[in-house]
Formats: sequence, structure tokens, C-alpha cells
Amino acid sequence: MLDWRGVKVATEHARYRRVRCQGIALSLLYLFFASLVAFCTYELSRIANTPVFMGLNFEAFTTNQFHVPINALLQASTAFPLSTKLKPNATLSLSDLLFKKCGLGDETCATAFVPRSNQIWQWVAKAFALIPNFDQPRFQDAAQTVVISHINNLSGWNKAMVQFSIPGHNVAMTCFIRRVRLFAPESPASSAVVDTLAFCSQRPFDPNWVCENEVGLDVATYAIQVSQGKIQYIGAVRRGDVYYRPGYAATCLGGPISPMQLEPVPINTEYEGGVVQVMAPWDIVGACNCATLNKATGRGWLLQQKGLMTMLWTCDSLLLQSALVLWCLTVYLVWLQFAFLRHSAICSAPVFLSKNVIGPVILLLTFYGNHSLQTLSTFMHQNPSYTYASYYQIIGPALVASIVGIMTGTLIQIWFNPRLVTQTWLLLVASVVNWLLVFCVEAFVVAPQSNAVPRTCQLATTINCLAYDALPRLHLLSPLLSGGVVLLAIGYIYRSSRQAAHKHTVQVPETNSILSYFNIQDFASVTTSIECCCDTDEAGAVAVDAGLLLIKSMLQVSDRHLTRTCNIPYTCVYRLLASTRLRRLWSQSVGSILVVHVGQGAILPRASYKLLDELAAEKVATGYLS
Repeated sequence: MLDWRGVKVATEHARYRRVRCQGIALSLLYLFFASLVAFCTYELSRIANTPVFMGLNFEAFTTNQFHVPINALLQASTAFPLSTKLKPNATLSLSDLLFKKCGLGDETCATAFVPRSNQIWQWVAKAFALIPNFDQPRFQDAAQTVVISHINNLSGWNKAMVQFSIPGHNVAMTCFIRRVRLFAPESPASSAVVDTLAFCSQRPFDPNWVCENEVGLDVATYAIQVSQGKIQYIGAVRRGDVYYRPGYAATCLGGPISPMQLEPVPINTEYEGGVVQVMAPWDIVGACNCATLNKATGRGWLLQQKGLMTMLWTCDSLLLQSALVLWCLTVYLVWLQFAFLRHSAICSAPVFLSKNVIGPVILLLTFYGNHSLQTLSTFMHQNPSYTYASYYQIIGPALVASIVGIMTGTLIQIWFNPRLVTQTWLLLVASVVNWLLVFCVEAFVVAPQSNAVPRTCQLATTINCLAYDALPRLHLLSPLLSGGVVLLAIGYIYRSSRQAAHKHTVQVPETNSILSYFNIQDFASVTTSIECCCDTDEAGAVAVDAGLLLIKSMLQVSDRHLTRTCNIPYTCVYRLLASTRLRRLWSQSVGSILVVHVGQGAILPRASYKLLDELAAEKVATGYLS
């Protein structure tokens, strides 16, 4: 509508529809984000830097897949007559197959290790002759020639596999080496010997064999020891006693030193240089499948097993106290918004946060420690636990997204300081967009795109060392995308401000009391736009949103007075006190505060000192000054 001066202003209905809810809506959004920050920080601080039992973890061929990390793939095949007499070699051991490590893609190293691998597997083939009541006696016949096909990933904690076959025979023997603890049942566990054993079972001959060894749970599994050039048959167990039984002590029978107890050796695994450390007793024997093995990418060698995991997540960038301070500050700003700026288009939160370092410091610390959060989220995504809260994989993304959401409007306001950003609706939209964008990137892009690949160990206590290959590529994706949204919003504000200035949609009279109080000619020097901050008062004059006083750290606390924002906490405490007596005592203890007078909806050139009791007795301000 046009007022009697010919100035276009918002109608009362439009103001309530378009303006009144903007400041409150953005402040409530900030409160939601701050609450998420506090909750997520609290939850993460509970598991940070302390061992957490994750419970049962099941790595299967079809779900929760574990791809055996491959440094250099060793694949070889050789024929071995069982009548061959092997020369004693005190340096040969199955542990050589377990601990051999080559560099990434070092095929020369893998090729050089083939002769020694052949020798060790030949000793295992000779050990079949030591097994009484063997279910495949043809492998004990010295007249037979066996074909030894074997594979190794050579990452330093290896999954060496072999298939022994006899031409024309439809049954083969497959073996898998594993590290175990051995001790007699009557002996204390402290007397256990840790060594590497080959666990062998009969299986239908597979002409296309690569690494497969899965058999039925009732199939006999034979434990063979090759150590310092000596072979020994330990005994036999049901496959079901050493497979799908994490942490279970199996009893070997039928060997010359039987019975013997076998226990899995807990494996310490580090991710991303020790950001996440996992200790778990897994199945003594796992099952492997290489149907999808891609030699070019090193992916597809799948290991199926169960384990009881304990996780240690190290993180030094979580500041629970800072998160609580941010939450308390946001609660205070929401109260301030409802108490004094309920009719204002201006949101107090980005203005206040742009004038202190709490928000920017938390944002910088979040992005600094985001690598630790990404590692945790990726680990949780790839290792879901059946007995532990699965939502921890989205706690990190929610924390980062919420901090970015809070700081989106704050950064935009910092950019335009000391001018006040009055396009509150744009701050709200940009904050929501950035929250959704960062959360989706962190939860649904970074974690699923990451593959565990071998890397150099950083900790002396770990033997299996992995890294997530997508983290270096995607580590800065969230800051770049969210920064792009902030820049787009800043560009839009510049564009809309220029358009509003050229169209002269709203013109505020030079006699406006806020202009006089600021000692300026127009609002272009202190705001990005005055378009949504104007209304007509009861006399038909143009009134300006009192939220603009935040530029000078002032606030209208009643229909008759303004005061500095530093005095508002005293008012907050005053209103929270339950009894009149307590309020009077608080008012007297605080003393009088400096106020600027307001009369007939305009700022007066007069100031005085008032007690909190006097201010509380006054009416609530309408929110507009002429």
C-alpha cells in the first residue's frame, strides 16, 4: 500500500505473515542445531579415548564385507611328488607366510617369495602322512603327485591359502594359516605357546580355485604345525568348533600330543594411523571367497568370520564444555528473541555470534578434527555391531552439519559486518541447505566411498594396519560445498541490495529517530536492505524494525526505554526468579542501569538510570520505531 507520503510500505497482514516469524524461526533453528551439537558431543565424548566393547561383529560374503587388504598378490602353482625327500631347513615356518610383507604393487617382491612359499607348503603336504585315520588317504600315498596352488596377500598379516589336489581325483585339501594359542587342557593358560598353524579340510576339487575354503561345520579340520623346519600334527577338530565361534577354545584330538586347546589370538588392528584401534578375538578359522577378486584394484578377496570387538577411538578435538557454552548461549538468544524481538525480522543469534569467537573457534576445531570423526563414521559404517548403538555412524555427520548450520548465518553476518544482514529468510534457507548438504556428504558419501587399504603401521602394538582410501580425497568436500553455499548467499545479498537501492521500494524519512540516534543519513550504510524492516505506525508514519538497534549493541526492552545488550542478562535473571522478594533483592544488588528513553514510538535524546523493577513494570515494546 502507499501511505500519505507516497511511500510503499508493508501492510499489517504482510508484516505478520512475512516478517514476524522470520527472526523467531531462525532462532529456533539455531536452538535445534545447538541442541544437536550438545547431544552429539556428549555421546561422542562417552566413547572417545576409552576402550568400548562393540560386541559381536559378523563379516559375511554378502553383507558387511571385509576385503582382505592386498599389498602384492602372490599366486603360484607347482607339482610336488609326495615321494620327494625334503632337506631339513631350520628357518622354514608357517609364520613366514603369515608375516611376509611387500610394498604396494611390488610384484618383484611377490615373485621372489614364491620359492620359499612352495617349500613351506611342501612340508604341509608331507604332514598329511602323519594324520591317523585320515579321510583322504590318497594324500598320504607317496606314489602320488600333488598340485599345490597357493595365494597370499603379502600385507604383513596375511591370509595365506592353498589347495592341494591330485590329478584325476575329485577331492582336494584346502588349508588356511592362522595364529593361535596352544596349551594342554590341564595346564594354565599362561603356559600357552603362540604359533601359526595350517588348518586343512577336505573339499570338492575346484579347477578354478583361487582362495575358497568354506566347508560344512561337521567336516574334520586338521591342525598342522611347521616351525623351524619341523612338522607336527596337532590334532583334528570339527570345523564348527573353530568357525563361527569367536573367542571359543577348541580342543584338538587325535594328535601325538593331544588333547590340545586352541584359542584365537586377539588381533590389534589400526585404522588411519591409530585414530581407531580394534582388538578382537576372531574365529580361529575363517572362510574365504575370491569369486569377485579384481587383481587391478586389489578388491574382492572376501573373508567371512565373526569376532568380539573392542574399539578405541582417539580424538582430542571434542570440547564438551564449548558445546555446552554454545547451547547455553543459544538458549539465551532464543529467550532474548521471544522476550524483546518477537515482532522483529532480525534474528539476534547470528548478530551476537558474529561479535564473539565461540562460534568460529568451534567451527575451526570441528573441521580440524573432522578427519577423526570421518574415520569413526566410516569404521562404524563398515563394521556394524549387533550389540552396540548403530546410530554412532551418523553422530559425527550430525555434529559437523549442525555446527556448519549454526555458522552459516554467522559467517554471512561476519562478512557484512558492521552492516546488519536483514534478509533473515535467506540465512534460514542457507543454514538448512548447508546442514542437509554436509550431513548427506559425511554420512552417505564419505563412508560408503571409503575402502580399507593397507598402510604402514604407526603403533608398535598393532599388526594389521589399514587406511580408508577416500578420506584424503573427500576430507575437504564438506568445507568446500558449505563454503560455496555461503558465497552464493553473500552474492545474492549483494545483488538484492543493489536492486532494492535502484528501485527505491522503501524510503525512510530523514526524521526517523533511529537515523538520528545512529547519526546517519540512510540505512544503506548499516544494513544490507531496509525493505523488510519497515511498517506504518498508528499515525501512518513509516516505522523501522527496532531489531536494527543490534548494530550498536542496543535493544528496546520496553515501550519507553532502550538499553545496551550487556544489561540484558540481568533482566533475564530477574525474570527467571520466582518470587517478588527475590526479584527485589536482585534488582537492588544489580543497581541501576543506563537506559535511553523512548516516547510515542520514537527514540528521545534523553537518558537516565533505572532499576530492573522499574523496567519490568513497563509494557512490552511493539518492535518498531518511527
